[in-house]
Amino acid sequence: MSFRKIENDIKSGGIGKAAPVLLYGEEQFLVSHYEKRLVSLFAGAAEGGAEGDAINALDLSTFYGDEAGDDEIMAALDTFPMLLPARIVVVKSHTGLSAQGAPAEAGGAAKRKTPLTEYLSAIPDTARLIFTAGSVNKGRSLYKAIAKHGTVYEFARLDEADLASFARKRFNAMGVEISPGILDAFIFATGYLEKDSERDLFSVENDAYKLASFVLAEGRHAAGHSDLEECLADILRTDVFAMLDAISSGKKAESIQLLESGLVAGESAFRLLSLFTGHFEIMLGYKELSAEGRKPAEITQMLGERSEWRVKKLGGFAQRFKPEKLRHILHRLYDTERDIKSGDISERLALTVLLAEI
Repeated sequence: MSFRKIENDIKSGGIGKAAPVLLYGEEQFLVSHYEKRLVSLFAGAAEGGAEGDAINALDLSTFYGDEAGDDEIMAALDTFPMLLPARIVVVKSHTGLSAQGAPAEAGGAAKRKTPLTEYLSAIPDTARLIFTAGSVNKGRSLYKAIAKHGTVYEFARLDEADLASFARKRFNAMGVEISPGILDAFIFATGYLEKDSERDLFSVENDAYKLASFVLAEGRHAAGHSDLEECLADILRTDVFAMLDAISSGKKAESIQLLESGLVAGESAFRLLSLFTGHFEIMLGYKELSAEGRKPAEITQMLGERSEWRVKKLGGFAQRFKPEKLRHILHRLYDTERDIKSGDISERLALTVLLAEI
């Protein structure tokens, strides 16, 4: 993970020389975080020097996309700093790094050297250059020049352990205690670890702030399950695990009651159907792989899941079913989705009938 590498580089003094740095990746929270860290690191070299507005106004230049040409970027880097040992230049989303190049680049223009790519080999000692981006095209000349003469850090989505550490730090900073079980439930509720999830660390941090603020407003310093249900209701209106527990225990009336409560609260019936389908697919996979002697961590990896906690939780429900029953339920879920999409039955009625049958 690049966040570990950059932390080690910062601690060891491996960052700070006049060489370009590229921060990019899917997890833009980390890109933004380390951009600020590096700016502070480079600015902090001033003895008793300027901070805040003085740095922003005098010794920090920021360029966005294609608003400035390479000549302007190089001119900024060549400008002697006024209050700091180095001029700090931040270039966000440079078009020369974009994953989608212009049509003309099909002829090889993307690989040609430019004045800026040549310049990167000899940045003045009085300048520091930071590039940031979302996705990049590693075949483009600018990327190759940065990688050759500087350092590239890619920030991918966090895995379960790192996400737990990230969330716990936010709760600790707010002075709120959270047990491992509640933390696991919080992580699940954020939806960050779901396949194809669009939620990022910005949203997780915001969820942690909401939960911690709610707990403190209640005059307490430890978060509980009821707090999750109260202040993260917009994320998880229905306790899907409670419904699965009822279903796997043969409590059909209870599962239908939980379904109705969720629908009344505004939960999407089609979203619930999608969740059920995904969960039962994991349950069947867990049942089959555990029968082969596979361990939860290995099963999680083989199923392509990020959350071992979720897989283990669903694995517990899976043990209450025979494999044939799980396959039957999955077929019913697929049939129900098809019937809803074809308009043969309403979403609400389809789910109610489904729960009554299984």
